[in-house]
Amino acid sequence: MNRDADPGQRYAESIVSALGDGAYVLDADRNRVFVNDRLREVTEFGDEILLGKHPERVVAEGYWDESTGECFRAAAEPVLAGESADERVQLTTTLGDGSTVTTETRLTPLTENLDGSSEGDDGPNCEVVGAVGVIRDVTERVERERELARLNERLERIAGFLSHDLKNPLSVARGYLTLARDTEDLDRLDPAEDALDRIEALIDEALVMAREPAAIEVDLEAVDLDALATDCWESGDFGDPPAGATLVVEDPGPVAADRDLLRRAIGNLLGNAFDHAGDAPEIRVGVDDRGIYVADDGPGIPADERGDVTEFGVSNDGGTGIGLAIVERVAAAHGWALEIGESPGGGFEARLVGAEPTR
Repeated sequence: MNRDADPGQRYAESIVSALGDGAYVLDADRNRVFVNDRLREVTEFGDEILLGKHPERVVAEGYWDESTGECFRAAAEPVLAGESADERVQLTTTLGDGSTVTTETRLTPLTENLDGSSEGDDGPNCEVVGAVGVIRDVTERVERERELARLNERLERIAGFLSHDLKNPLSVARGYLTLARDTEDLDRLDPAEDALDRIEALIDEALVMAREPAAIEVDLEAVDLDALATDCWESGDFGDPPAGATLVVEDPGPVAADRDLLRRAIGNLLGNAFDHAGDAPEIRVGVDDRGIYVADDGPGIPADERGDVTEFGVSNDGGTGIGLAIVERVAAAHGWALEIGESPGGGFEARLVGAEPTR
């Protein structure tokens, strides 16, 4: 307790000492003149940082950046000027152990009666002589809010994706069902069935995108990469290869993976090559000591654009913009990483780094 402080400040210090949250007292010049034990315990800062000009000392030591210091000053000044009775500011601090914490600081004015009267704290003879800051850890709350915002954004994109991309196969299916009904030609049902299969695939992709990678169930088994790639190529589920295109499976595995998820990833990568690798491309699939790769000899992607192509909704040709995002999510669910680069033939290469052959 500061014995030289005025009675109002000593009273504030006694209250701050008893609080379970980290707290402190500022004087009128923004000097922290008192901090409680809880603030010392949480921050692991010494008095050389905790006391003195605030936030200048914290900024000078690197625990706040300049912009954080400005945010604090913007909240503190109206309180110290007697213009606000309550200011709250959210700040991110690097603690003494190097970790970071997000806190909400509530600042309220500390006043004293100039004439010694017993009038209330907001009476005409009161003067603001400082402020009390109470700090609450909101790291978990902020992370929940951020996660909710990310989820909402992802759901909005998925809703837009489904509402846009389901329309075409639905129209196709309805059209051929109508023709089959009108003509009694059952062969008309085949393209309708294909359209329904496409709808099912779109829904499966949306479900993958809706979940966090950690929540995607992965059932590992030894997957024959040659058979898997050939099935993706021949099934038509991921589009039709351009005329003259060739598939070369250089090192077929097997690899430890979830068969269904890996099929979707490999299929989307082949479909990407079908769409972008040009006429008669050679598409190579294999696994080596750096993971599974799918590479072509097409025009590739400029280095400065590679970081964007896995973003959900990003497409260079008006497509769905979901294919590479799905591949990245499948990789993350396995504990792998998707790496985009240039193939040995100067084209596009996608690599699932971390995938391993089982032999």
